[in-house]
Amino acid sequence: MDLMEDTLKKVEDTISRYQMIKRGDGVIVAVSGGADSVCLLDVLYRLKDLLGVELVVAHFDHGLRPDEDEQETEFVRSLAGSLGCRFFTERADPSMASGAGSLEERAREARYRFLMGARNRFSAQRIAVGHNLNDQAETVLMRLLRGSGPSGLSGIPPVRDSHIIRPLIQVTRSEIESYLSLRGLAHITDPTNSETRYLRNEIRMNLLPRLEKYQSRIVQVLGRTAEIMREEASWLETEAAGWVKRCAVTASPGETTLPLDRFNLLPGPLKNHVIRHALRRGGRGLRRITMRHMDGIRGIAEGKRPQAEMTLPNGGLVKRVYGELMFSRSSLPPTEGFCHILERPGTFYLDPPGCAIQLHEYDRKRVEDLTASARTACFDADLTGWPLMLRNFRHGDRFVPLGMTGHKKLKKFFIDMKVPSHMRATIPILIRGDRPIWVCGIRMDDRFKVTSETRRVLKVTFEVRERIPLDQE
Repeated sequence: MDLMEDTLKKVEDTISRYQMIKRGDGVIVAVSGGADSVCLLDVLYRLKDLLGVELVVAHFDHGLRPDEDEQETEFVRSLAGSLGCRFFTERADPSMASGAGSLEERAREARYRFLMGARNRFSAQRIAVGHNLNDQAETVLMRLLRGSGPSGLSGIPPVRDSHIIRPLIQVTRSEIESYLSLRGLAHITDPTNSETRYLRNEIRMNLLPRLEKYQSRIVQVLGRTAEIMREEASWLETEAAGWVKRCAVTASPGETTLPLDRFNLLPGPLKNHVIRHALRRGGRGLRRITMRHMDGIRGIAEGKRPQAEMTLPNGGLVKRVYGELMFSRSSLPPTEGFCHILERPGTFYLDPPGCAIQLHEYDRKRVEDLTASARTACFDADLTGWPLMLRNFRHGDRFVPLGMTGHKKLKKFFIDMKVPSHMRATIPILIRGDRPIWVCGIRMDDRFKVTSETRRVLKVTFEVRERIPLDQE
């Protein structure tokens, strides 16, 4: 079998092994004009009848090198025309040249947005990109140098998100160059590929050639390492997903909460995968997340501090709140302060905090049930008097918790009761003068309780009410 046929067979086997394409699929082929993408297009074109697919050539103009970019676009347009394939192109928004993160990362994100748009435009099922076995080896080395764990060392997945496929992932760069030469196919060389200021280029041009002196098949060995890591990571991911499904709580969209008493009993490797699954579940993904961040999250979970938090480089937030580990998209917005004056008995609907509060006075002899509950408290009405105030927590608030004799700061009380810090400012507090007489739903002040000497009773009941969204009022 000659080299061209061997390459075709290798790609065909890769597509079959990873179930990349189904008969009848539309495939967007990402073509930059470089060697890898030109080879990818030619191979898929020669296999299209066997695979039963329709190809669309998509080229993204990054707009970073105006003269060269225009030439590349016309080259790819001509190549698509010579094969009778539909062609789609788009120029990057100029704002891509500036912004957060590296230019390389911004360009990558813009390119994939373009490819997703092409997929939707042509109702295609797959997006084929030209990553090869050398790219895989370089990625493994990059992540090894950055301190990645087994999941990172699994490298570039042959299939991502079920629709991004990499048919050349088992083909080396030398095989691609030989294929193009034998087929007489031209391609464009990107001059930035030789700039060693990029880590990947440094690895390609300097590190890999040195390693080849010790292992002539280093590219294949690293590719096999990635495959082994990927298989093991896949098993652990399945176990982690099952654990999260059984044990995690989703309080709101984009937020996942893990119980620490169960999480901390897991083996270390499984903990890492549970964390990864929780991060993905929160919608922030794993991009820019390294082992340093994973170790930091585990440090929060396994540490002695009852409350701690960590902001991640992808915009996510991990927060420990006593016995729970919370993953969310971002920090919670500041709580709105509130203060309401209650001048008489009655029923009041207050927003914020979004509650209904009922205050009734009774003669002590007429009140049979003085049982307190989370939503009801009874006070000596002569001690409370009027007006009362319902407001949220303020630093410096002190009271005498029921059953105690000494003052206690509300902040310390909240800590002892394990009330999460982000919830403290949302809890309604009933105030007489400047004294908290009831931390609603939690504890009343001992000095205002009903005793045998009480003549009149103030019974207070509150119920939390959900706020009505403005567009539904």
